Amino acid sequence: MMERTGRFLTLALSVAGVGVIVLLIAATGLGAIGRYLHVNGVTWSFELVGMLFLWTTAIGAVLAEIAGENVSIDGNSVTSSRGTVFRVYHNLILLLVAAAMVWSGFAMLGRTGFVPSPVMRIPSWTVHSTIIFMGLGLCVIAIARIVRLFR
Repeated sequence: MMERTGRFLTLALSVAGVGVIVLLIAATGLGAIGRYLHVNGVTWSFELVGMLFLWTTAIGAVLAEIAGENVSIDGNSVTSSRGTVFRVYHNLILLLVAAAMVWSGFAMLGRTGFVPSPVMRIPSWTVHSTIIFMGLGLCVIAIARIVRLFR
């Protein structure tokens, strides 16, 4: 059951990531067309590109960690020859860093979450929530790995 849920969530994240990348490419293309053909009214596309890039990074980091392909910790990989203590240690470090991201993200939301963006006037929580999303995703991964080690 847990494995099937994990596969579904990974697939859902992958589909969301592809959707964000498609929007990112479309917004970049629209901005380039607007700039070089002197079409007014599409300056918002560059702000949208910045927001979508952050979401691409957040989703990609979580997916990379799920696949064991993130650049950080070799001890977390399923094929690692290191012992259980080493894996628990590294997942606890990942959990602490991810928890700090969640805490920092909520602190940022509390201070500036409803400040509108300069061009599109979208609340800042649309950007700041990427930090919370990434932190929560990495927390879930670290906890799942630790639980799996002791099962």
